[in-house]
Amino acid sequence: MPNKGGLTDREAAIDALHRFVWALDEGSHELSASSLTSDAVMALHFTHNGAKPREVEGRDTIAELLMSAVGRPLDTTHMATNVRCEVDGDKANLQAQILAQHFSGGQGLAPNPKPYYLFGNIYQCEIERAEDGLWKISRVTIRAAWTQGDPSVMKV
Repeated sequence: MPNKGGLTDREAAIDALHRFVWALDEGSHELSASSLTSDAVMALHFTHNGAKPREVEGRDTIAELLMSAVGRPLDTTHMATNVRCEVDGDKANLQAQILAQHFSGGQGLAPNPKPYYLFGNIYQCEIERAEDGLWKISRVTIRAAWTQGDPSVMKV
């Protein structure tokens, strides 16, 4: 089955990750949902600042959580780098480092100083080719490797 836009399977699997993080910066529920299977699972392995690891299940639940906590209320930039992706048929395993900068809404372009919260995250993704030919994340595990700045920025 051909991929949309003439992408290789590996590029199409990586595009699922790019849609996932780009949706956060655009505040796009639709783009976020397009990156996930209907039964997707997001495992948040944050243990800093009193956070407790948890899992969120279902495309719409994940997309709404992401949009209500990050995508709509905050000014953000998420950059995916050091992507490793292995494709086996209609499935792929992907690892990436995500640099995620967060400012309170409307403060991203304000003059310095301003509070910010910066994450260095590790993403582990299971990605699969969906029936419509678009590659989508079925499971994403997110772990913070380090943070810098004011964690209260994340409390909306």
